[in-house]
Amino acid sequence: MYRKEVNERSPMRVFEGSMHGGLGRGNVGVVVARPGVGKTALLVQIALDDLLRDRKVLHISHENAVDHVRAYYDEIFHDLAQAMRLEEPEAVRLEVERHRQIYSHLGHVKASPDAPEKAARLWVEKMLETVAFARNVAHFEPDVIIVDGFDVALASEEAMEALGRLAKERSAEVWVAAQVDEAVAPGKLPAALEKIERHLGVVVYLQPERDVVRLRLLKDHDNKDLADLHLRLDPHSMRVIDEDVRPPSERPKDPRRFRLHSGGAKGAEAEFGACAERWGLQEMNYSFEGHRLLERQRGVVVLGDDELRKGDFSLVYVSRRLGRVLSEIPLVRNILQTIWHQINASSQVFVVGTLQEDGTVRGGTGWGAELARLWKKPLFVFDQEKRGWFRWSGSAWEIARMPCITSENFAGIGTQDLNDSGREAIRDLFARSFGEPG
Repeated sequence: MYRKEVNERSPMRVFEGSMHGGLGRGNVGVVVARPGVGKTALLVQIALDDLLRDRKVLHISHENAVDHVRAYYDEIFHDLAQAMRLEEPEAVRLEVERHRQIYSHLGHVKASPDAPEKAARLWVEKMLETVAFARNVAHFEPDVIIVDGFDVALASEEAMEALGRLAKERSAEVWVAAQVDEAVAPGKLPAALEKIERHLGVVVYLQPERDVVRLRLLKDHDNKDLADLHLRLDPHSMRVIDEDVRPPSERPKDPRRFRLHSGGAKGAEAEFGACAERWGLQEMNYSFEGHRLLERQRGVVVLGDDELRKGDFSLVYVSRRLGRVLSEIPLVRNILQTIWHQINASSQVFVVGTLQEDGTVRGGTGWGAELARLWKKPLFVFDQEKRGWFRWSGSAWEIARMPCITSENFAGIGTQDLNDSGREAIRDLFARSFGEPG
């Protein structure tokens, strides 16, 4: 399918049609959801749909670095390209990137529980500076502005007026998000949004239901008769999977396009590597001089001191994050540094080990899982004791019955004490994702 056809057949057209033409220039739209349901993923889906129509998108993130936002786009674009059988996806992806700019405000504005409205005002001021910089310095005039990590439920009337002026003065669509802690009743706005309703053009709500997420319309400009969107979303990518839209293609993946990022150590990592070789995937095993636990010899990348230092997190911080002391693990700093490279290079992370009561993964492997959670990368853990896969939703571990490798760059890490159930889980993961090996 060609790019134009993807646009014409996009479920986002159903989304727009139900909203009497969509958000529209000069308006502010809000995605409402509970923590971990998928606000960022839906914002990226909205942005990609606009990018595929040659519209310019400015993405401003308040909680993620630029590289991590870019990886999120790559992950969701790959899912979309496969589902819609997009012709020449790599060429389209490069074209998309030319129409998109990403800015990160990570660390620029500190959230304050005691003064949330003040923090929101500072966030809006920083946004306005970024849009002005993009226009005056980068000569980039966006059609759509995506603001990720800014909770409009905390914004003051003054801050929302500034956001509304930004949309009108730049003749752009501005999409933001709002977090709620409880389910939202049909046809009602969350209480936190009622005070700023007049500044909002469209409000949509993500409602989780079993293995899907439903999209509900809470506000459609001045229309009182709200349409039922009848749209179901994939809970991982937020891609619309409504029954009225052509179903995803079952075209088999080409394993040669995929790359495993791992540590090549004995146990789970060696099994991930053996499966990558058997199925014909590329393999990158990050190591260092004197790494005695290295078992895989295929695709070894020996990191120098400068490269290792890029992943040099404080052991005190690591220990606090995992809730245990790691300093007694041999060569622990080098191992943690290589794990940083594995997770940083990946858009999807698979771990084999044991989930503990505090939600962390047992052993040094737990640091890789913590990085994936910290960077909000799709994370799956096979618990050898429970003999099942679990997925991090953003706020809790959920049962994942049959996960698949969907990212061309993914991490496969885990325990040295691999048992038969763990070994079988890794092999089944590859078989599910790529079919039987040739």
